[in-house]
Amino acid sequence: MKNLKTYLKPVASLSALALVLGLSVSGAARADFISCVGDNYDISGKVSTATACTILGPLDGAQNDNPMPGFVNGESFFGISDWLFDGKWNSEKDATGATIFVDTSGLFDFTGGGSTGAFSYVGGTGISDIMFVFKDGAGTNLVGYRVTRTNGIYDTPFTNPPFPLSGNTTEKDVSHISVYYREGGTPPFQIPEPGMLLLLGAGLVGLGMARRRKAA
Repeated sequence: MKNLKTYLKPVASLSALALVLGLSVSGAARADFISCVGDNYDISGKVSTATACTILGPLDGAQNDNPMPGFVNGESFFGISDWLFDGKWNSEKDATGATIFVDTSGLFDFTGGGSTGAFSYVGGTGISDIMFVFKDGAGTNLVGYRVTRTNGIYDTPFTNPPFPLSGNTTEKDVSHISVYYREGGTPPFQIPEPGMLLLLGAGLVGLGMARRRKAA
């Protein structure tokens, strides 16, 4: 029995360490997000009804949020992994080649353009969370705003700073605003990655073995 205990001790220690590492991986899943408020910039107020704001890193990542909502769920925007896609306020070209904006959102009516505009809530009452994701392109990255079920206005968040826009550019227009939401009051959850699941599993096995060793 003594030899078995001697064998189990390092295994249990390694497994417990795996559990800690697994929890660390879970906590670091959103490490690529950047604050909307810095020493010399603040883009948190670019949406008048916003209750929170975040920037997907790196600042010049030029990421698109396609597939919708798969990408934002995979990145766990605001720690939530069950966003549903509603539609978007999207820049398109008309028959003459001019840029126009088309609204496919069912929750909001948008007006305006790429630099500034307004929105009105026209959805129902069974929505627990709403998020706007702003996209542009080169020199920028996705910006997410959690908003309320009310009317408001927006300005482009793509300013320099914080974004490293090229040349003397200090502001860029929005190419689209995606609308995401959640129904009811289901608590937010995060989908674990396969590697994290293996680490957590190893940690739980190790803790179980350590308890058996103490009992013996």
